[in-house]
Amino acid sequence: MREKAGNAWREQGLVFTSRMGNHISRVRIWATFTKLLAAAGLLDMHFHGLRHSTATILLSMGVSPNVVQKLLGQSDNRITPGIYGHVLPGMQQEAMEKMDGLFGSNEQQRTGPSDKS
Repeated sequence: MREKAGNAWREQGLVFTSRMGNHISRVRIWATFTKLLAAAGLLDMHFHGLRHSTATILLSMGVSPNVVQKLLGQSDNRITPGIYGHVLPGMQQEAMEKMDGLFGSNEQQRTGPSDKS
């Protein structure tokens, strides 16, 4: 795009630009985003929903909340669990099941010692 624009190009250090190197308008971003959603067969969502989806998917895959926090650029380590805490209870259950498996849980351990007199 820079080569096509030639002298009309306005270098601003942006990654995604208009044809002349300027900021892309919100209208253009929204139009492209909604076309992509439709093409993928997905429901309409807010653009910011991608951020939430990414965090939720990463957390549900077992990625550390600290890593997700860094990827999202959040400076406060309370933000990620605060916003995406709905993912964490399932992760906690899974962790307890893994711990249970580690120690070889069986029915006798769950019910306690038998009462054979």
